[in-house]
Amino acid sequence: MSKTGMAKCGTISKHQDDAPLFYSLRTLGSWSVPRNLRELNAWLTEQAKHPDWDGKLYVASTIQWNPRANEFQQTGCSPNYHAGWWSLACCKHDMRTARPFRDNAIDLSIPTYVFTLGKLNPDFGQPLVSVAKVTKHCFETMNEYAEFLRTKGDKKLMSSRLTRGSKKDRQLGWHFGDCHADPSGNVGAPCLGHVHRRSRGWYDDVNGKHMILVSDEYFLWRKPVFVAARTQKQSRYGKDINAENLDTLITVYAP
Repeated sequence: MSKTGMAKCGTISKHQDDAPLFYSLRTLGSWSVPRNLRELNAWLTEQAKHPDWDGKLYVASTIQWNPRANEFQQTGCSPNYHAGWWSLACCKHDMRTARPFRDNAIDLSIPTYVFTLGKLNPDFGQPLVSVAKVTKHCFETMNEYAEFLRTKGDKKLMSSRLTRGSKKDRQLGWHFGDCHADPSGNVGAPCLGHVHRRSRGWYDDVNGKHMILVSDEYFLWRKPVFVAARTQKQSRYGKDINAENLDTLITVYAP
């Protein structure tokens, strides 16, 4: 299975009050990625070992392509791509609550994937930003997610996810993190300045009703390679995607 390359903290753009506007996904991207549907399908089917994979396709409006900077930029907290891990813990609540997606995700005998499209670009459409395989790292509660982060022993992973951590940490969990806990594992309101704090969106994140997904088996493209074959609207439950309709939903970007 292909994994993301070694990750470094992305480039940060800040307000005058030092609050980040976004972080760059360029340095966090995978080193080797599929560049056509044949290569993508080979990875999804695990070299034809599992031809009947399933998944969800959804739009992350917080991720957009900046042609001047030549990079994808993330203004939200999910998906989070820091420290060599992909995580989805703070958005698509309905998708992560509903069945059959939950049943498909838990059943590891058939691969399940999450396809993330970026914000609609008027020049070329919606770029495919990442595809992540659902692995054994699925959690029912934010407490379980916090405990996973604590037991991994990876300081960058923790500081990029914990929203109740130090504001002096360069990994920016206090602003863009997706695990509303402190370094001791106590769950609660994130730091002032977190992207979900003012809207109380964090409260929905910790209600224990939706599965939290974490994976170290994913592709994060550094530039647009694939785009949506047709514009996808925001959807509560995402779009079902599988081997049969892949080429009707995703196509190669041809500038």
